[in-house]
Amino acid sequence: MSHTLSQEVGDTDRSDRIDWKELKLGLDTIASSSDGLIKFVNTYRSLTHVSAPVKKPFFVRELIDKVEHLTRESVHQAGAVFLYEEKSDDILLYADENQLSQVFVNLVKNALQAGATKIKITAEIDFAETIKIAVSNNGRPISAESQEEIFVPFYTTKQEGTGIGLSLSRQIMRLHNGTLTLARSDQRMTTFLLHFK
Repeated sequence: MSHTLSQEVGDTDRSDRIDWKELKLGLDTIASSSDGLIKFVNTYRSLTHVSAPVKKPFFVRELIDKVEHLTRESVHQAGAVFLYEEKSDDILLYADENQLSQVFVNLVKNALQAGATKIKITAEIDFAETIKIAVSNNGRPISAESQEEIFVPFYTTKQEGTGIGLSLSRQIMRLHNGTLTLARSDQRMTTFLLHFK
């Protein structure tokens, strides 16, 4: 397209007959395509270049407080409530706090985009000494077809989505020797489960 436009502008025999509206439309299309390609490359880079976690000990409550602070404005604007319940005392994680906050912020953001008015995070240590954190919301359920695909890179059901949020989150969990799964999604509740071994 740029080659064609360049030829038209460079053709001295046709310079007085150039359709400037068509030229602008062509240039706008090129600009839009370029922006799309840059966005794709940046998205792909963020997915393939996840840095190794810088681990340190911290309490899960501190992490959730940070997530609550980072999402407070979005939660407030959506008229939603953010709740946290700790079923075991003083749960300590040895992990990269910044990377994990990215995972939780993504899950909260997804819940709000699904129309959730209640987001609840619960944390506990189970009988096998595994830390389990559940992130639940009452937003629109994920369709049965989409449930099979949501962790696939670049798969998205949103108009403006990049399709890397959940796959990046799962990758971060794997770097922490953990898992991220969709435990349920129905009319009552959608729950994502994070396991830290």
